[in-house]
Amino acid sequence: MGVKRKKVLDVVSGWESVELILKCVFVGLWQMIQLSVRRLWKGHRRKASKNSPPVELTVDSSIGIHCYIKIMGVKYHYVETGPKNGQIVLILGDAPDTGDLWVPSWSSVVRRLAELGHHVITLDLRGNGASEPGDRIDLSPPRAVEELKCLLTALGVSESDPAVVIGFGIGGMLTWYLVHCEGSLVSKFAVIAAPHPNLYWQHPPAAFCHRSLHFIQWPYFPEKWLAEGAMQEGSQWASSRARDWSGALNYVRSAAWYRIAGEHKVSARALLAGARDSAAQLVASAQFCAHPALRLLADPSPRDKDLPALILDFLVGKQKPTEEVSKGLMGRVLGAVADRGRELTARLALPANA
Repeated sequence: MGVKRKKVLDVVSGWESVELILKCVFVGLWQMIQLSVRRLWKGHRRKASKNSPPVELTVDSSIGIHCYIKIMGVKYHYVETGPKNGQIVLILGDAPDTGDLWVPSWSSVVRRLAELGHHVITLDLRGNGASEPGDRIDLSPPRAVEELKCLLTALGVSESDPAVVIGFGIGGMLTWYLVHCEGSLVSKFAVIAAPHPNLYWQHPPAAFCHRSLHFIQWPYFPEKWLAEGAMQEGSQWASSRARDWSGALNYVRSAAWYRIAGEHKVSARALLAGARDSAAQLVASAQFCAHPALRLLADPSPRDKDLPALILDFLVGKQKPTEEVSKGLMGRVLGAVADRGRELTARLALPANA
């Protein structure tokens, strides 16, 4: 499988890599100047602890069991829900973690999947939650795919018993890499608010990359700027710390140096969801899928009120009561008999010379 992945993932090299480095230096410097001017114009002030939102603690043991696993020497944390013998549903959240995967609307999806017999794994990405952090080399696409593959294999996933993968934001970007490199281990996947990695420069992989993608390639400074709210005033990350950004930024930094090779397409069924102004991005991403379904949402995140029904319909279909299915089948049989009877009646009624 390692040889197969090398054919799928191409590394940016040669003159293209030199050009990328120069752009990151000079365009990144220009972006930093723009951000500095914007900060001064808005009268930036460092956040004081008294302005921070109050601590909120939610304890809900019904969601699942907290588990830890070491993969290739790296500690991962995940929450396990549902029977262990069910089909694996791996959920990769966005980064930095904002707790969206535990809002009531999305928790209802996890519980429903568990009720239907699925084994749901909600994974903390590296540098998020209780999972171990890493630098940009540790979080490169080949390494991330290898670790996710080892996790799925440890959970019992195989080519004969593939998993379902759901990814949000940065987790969606990793989902793209996983289904391209290890597609035989995935039967279906859903990507929410995550453009295809080959669209990296046209459609940045995360909202915080807007107008700062080259600057983000710099070490240390982007973490500080994002933590201080220079780019994200009033956002869900307004009270974040510099270390909260290391995982997300290192995933994004590493992705700049890899692309999916040639015309490689994903064979698994795909659900691609994005914001209502992202139709062009969804259409472009769909070109890399053999069986895509596209949906536009008001808020492409676990908080969106339309997402639960959309995900459940895509993964398990519309569930009908047994009685309704039985009546539907009997109705089709009786309908076919009635149609045949009408056809014979019509033939008997025709004149002899017709």
